[in-house]
Amino acid sequence: MRHVQPPRFATWLLRRLGSAGTNQSLIGDLMEQFAKGRSASWYWRQTVNAMFTVATQDVREHKPLALRAVGIGITSMWMFWALASIPLRVIWVLSNGGLYVGGHWITLDYSWMHYRGYLALLLIVVGSAGSGWIVARLHRDHQTAMVLAFLAALVLAAAAQLVIQVRLVGWPVRPMIHSAPTLIVLFIVTPISVLVGGLWTDYGTRTTGARQNATF
Repeated sequence: MRHVQPPRFATWLLRRLGSAGTNQSLIGDLMEQFAKGRSASWYWRQTVNAMFTVATQDVREHKPLALRAVGIGITSMWMFWALASIPLRVIWVLSNGGLYVGGHWITLDYSWMHYRGYLALLLIVVGSAGSGWIVARLHRDHQTAMVLAFLAALVLAAAAQLVIQVRLVGWPVRPMIHSAPTLIVLFIVTPISVLVGGLWTDYGTRTTGARQNATF
């Protein structure tokens, strides 16, 4: 047997599935197979498969709760963007002109605001993570399943939006290549941010509980 440790982040994810007893048994089996020569990619595949298997079963058993989680997540994300759109619009106006005061345009140096794209990306990350955090906080007994249900709904909504844009609007394939940043945001940045926000909530809850148990 080799003494190389399996991917730590994958193990960290496994500890957030189901009950503690089930987690330890699953992690023990996977670590044993990894020690016998299984690759890190195999360990990751088993981790992802276990996450979605447990989450799917949990969602099937609690469908109304999953619908509520999706609704809460989408609503919180929409509310965040409604608030974030105000400073973004102000920045857009300032970065493309100046201020109209007393019947005259006052042109100011707002060159630094040309980085508004990075600000928008930061807001997307924060808003998505915040939505995942809210979903997890309101569904503590089924955090992983509800966060993944919300994440899946976002990905499906983004895919539907893309299909509609391609089929109905007639968006050709070539411009899609130039819209790679948009696709990355929709299918990579936003889902990862939601997942991190939800897992961070779970991490904080478990850490607090562990400290309390250690105190007593």
